[in-house]
Amino acid sequence: MIFGGRLLSIIVSIGFLIQLPSYAQNGSPTYVKAIYSLPISFDPIKMNDTASLVVGNLIYDGLLKFSPSLKIEGALAKSWSTSKDGKVLTFKLKPNIFFHSGESITAADVEASLKRALSNKSTVRKFYDSIKKIRALDDKTIEIELNYPFPPFLSVLAGATAKVLPKSKLTDPKFFVNPIGSGPFRFSSLDKNKKEIFLEAFPKYYSGKPKIDRMILKETTEGEALRLARIGEINDLANWPLTEEDSIFKIGQKISSPVASTWIIGLNTLQTPFNNLQVRQLFKSNIPVDEFRMRFYPDSIKANGYVPNGLPGSQVKADLEVTNVRPPKSKVTIVIPSELARAEEMKKMIEKAMTDKGWNIEVNLMAWNQLMDGYAKKSHQAFLVAMNMDYPDADFLLKNFESDNSDNFSGLKSKELDNLLKKSRATQDRKLREEYYKSALKLTEESAVTVNLFHPRANYWVSKCVQNFRPNILSDVYIDYAKVSLSFNCPSKKVVQR
Repeated sequence: MIFGGRLLSIIVSIGFLIQLPSYAQNGSPTYVKAIYSLPISFDPIKMNDTASLVVGNLIYDGLLKFSPSLKIEGALAKSWSTSKDGKVLTFKLKPNIFFHSGESITAADVEASLKRALSNKSTVRKFYDSIKKIRALDDKTIEIELNYPFPPFLSVLAGATAKVLPKSKLTDPKFFVNPIGSGPFRFSSLDKNKKEIFLEAFPKYYSGKPKIDRMILKETTEGEALRLARIGEINDLANWPLTEEDSIFKIGQKISSPVASTWIIGLNTLQTPFNNLQVRQLFKSNIPVDEFRMRFYPDSIKANGYVPNGLPGSQVKADLEVTNVRPPKSKVTIVIPSELARAEEMKKMIEKAMTDKGWNIEVNLMAWNQLMDGYAKKSHQAFLVAMNMDYPDADFLLKNFESDNSDNFSGLKSKELDNLLKKSRATQDRKLREEYYKSALKLTEESAVTVNLFHPRANYWVSKCVQNFRPNILSDVYIDYAKVSLSFNCPSKKVVQR
């Protein structure tokens, strides 16, 4: 999934004490989390950006979930089993599980929800195309038959798009205006003027009522989020992993974690001049990757490939032959999120470095929702984003380049790559699957559709009042906010919900 992201910001230290949490309602503190954008969609099958997925994981639940250590655990599912051939998975639902409306959750709801994920309306369809049949055997039993044994499928079901919605409400065209799920928090309201989403704890949540009574998700730029955190208006800056030297940590907690993510400049083969392989390869070799990483995110991890370290294929690189190629005379435009604190500085740095190498480069700062709109329409020549993983397997990132994937941002079409991915999914032999992954990743590197900038090392900031905040490598989307709490001595002031 795609993350609006943040890079290192220059912050002036301040030498006075501040009040920490500030939002409250009826005297009870409200947890405020800054996000770089309001959700592009409240529909799980259309979620392709981190802001939407953060909200989705708070409102909705699926059959399975990830623990902080990435162990797969039951969410709505009490238990599950797999047939000997690896093709049939059977899930038993927990008793006494409810939607926010009070309606009991049944296997029919699971069946209807997963079939939506496979529909033509789904932008995440490729994650579920291993499914052959979905059947509700009774109210509490669901059976999923796969086309082929696919070991990562349980991780897909633990991901942020495999959510269960009430079948009875799905025909309502206004359902996603006031969405209903079964997650730890229920949707209360959206204030578009203040760019805030109000959530309330769900008392009937299957693992018990969350410790936070109310939560506000507040859209803001990175610089404004840091300012609000300093004056006690924000509890959580996890949407912007910071560098460890950031002065904001002098007044809050620093919680460090690796992140399964790769910051890239994506290249669109459907747009000139990147329809030319040699031009893409030259561009990729000319971008000052090391300078960019050290200047804006010095504690990040060097990207030796598209896949984060620790996963099969993470060290796959390709030697690009670009000695007899010159930059084209036509202008090349790169778009980067305007919400980044040092976006203007990044623009100047990239433009100068590439102009010095003969490129006619323009870097445009663009609001995240507009950048994502162009991403979906494949109208950008090049764009800076972070590719966050929804499940810890190289297959997740490689799907981006399948020819028939509508979310193939590069427009790349390679029968050889498609073939390798089909073979990787049809084998239960882990070593053989890794070899297929490595071959597929070598092809993507040679195709030069991504400039791999770095893998972030997350240093999450939360206020001193926050307790039980436990991230994992899949970014802040998968933090279990049902267990996060605010300490009793957390100072607060009232906020009026609109």
